[in-house]
Amino acid sequence: MKALIIYAHPRKESFSYALLTRVTAALEKKNYEVEVRDLYAMNFNPILNESDMIYTKNQEFVRENSEYPEDVKVEQKLIEESELLIYLFPIWWNGMPAIMKGYIDRVFQHGFAYSFTSEDPKQRFAGKRALFLTPTGQPQSDDGEDTKITKAIKTLTSEWLFNSIDVEIIDHVFYGRVPYLSREELEKYLVETEELINEKV
Repeated sequence: MKALIIYAHPRKESFSYALLTRVTAALEKKNYEVEVRDLYAMNFNPILNESDMIYTKNQEFVRENSEYPEDVKVEQKLIEESELLIYLFPIWWNGMPAIMKGYIDRVFQHGFAYSFTSEDPKQRFAGKRALFLTPTGQPQSDDGEDTKITKAIKTLTSEWLFNSIDVEIIDHVFYGRVPYLSREELEKYLVETEELINEKV
């Protein structure tokens, strides 16, 4: 089994990086072959150029470039080869970091991750599962229910990214108040994530 982790945080001293390390170890312990795509370390180009985007011409969807850029092809191939897709990114200004949004813009293109004219994306993503892990400074509700902010973020990420291709969403976990917690409290988050990996992945 192959697991692909798309990770976006620039600091290795961050809780996000500690979470990445713990998740990777937990997956490897379950005999997953893990590939981590650290977008900042890769210096991933998040800008979708005019020649690579789709637009309508004579009521048809067209793209100037007939093929995806080479760096995008690499990411798409890794997705195709993986059964488990994990997206690990902090919440900044109530959304994902720009580099992660740019990854989605460039990699999850028409014809690959969705299509208005073909069933190929559904076949390509069939049987895949996804997990979203998002540290945030926002407090979370005590009863486990989504706050207005987390519900909005889910709507735009885990509930929307795969909505047309039926990828199974294992969970979307929010880790609240991260900058304000002690090491012991953050360790509890890490342990809970290990348990999630062991029980659901």
